[in-house]
Amino acid sequence: MTKTQAKDILSLIEADHEKVEQLFEQMAEAKGAKAHTCFNQIYKELTLHAKAEELVFYPAMLEYEETKQYVEEAESEHNSAKILLEQMKSLNPKDEEFQTKLTYLQETMLHHIEEEESELFEAVESCMDESMLQKLGEEFQAAKQKLESEVDLALTQ
Repeated sequence: MTKTQAKDILSLIEADHEKVEQLFEQMAEAKGAKAHTCFNQIYKELTLHAKAEELVFYPAMLEYEETKQYVEEAESEHNSAKILLEQMKSLNPKDEEFQTKLTYLQETMLHHIEEEESELFEAVESCMDESMLQKLGEEFQAAKQKLESEVDLALTQ
């Protein structure tokens, strides 16, 4: 992968998706303190990713007929995930309620990822050129960096 491709917003989103999928796999194996640490990573990654998409990617998508139809559903899925993450934050990873919510969160996110990487990416590529995708990639990375301390703080509350 060249340096230019690495900054393309679609590549960045895909990399985030892979990271979250790996964290869900690790969470399935994790016990005790490791499970708590793993959940905190999932919380942080999903929250940063969702907020950055909402600040950078979705507003750009609203500019195009081909992509604006996807924004409402994506935002709705993000909101569901945020609610679940907030509920799970106060639960013990060993609790049955936590496990149930984790399973639902994972299924929801895998569906969201699948939809985004197939239908949505295709629609985006049909109307946004490479320079636009690069620009959005830089903005996406900047948004995530800017939000990081806010998300870290939210984890401790």
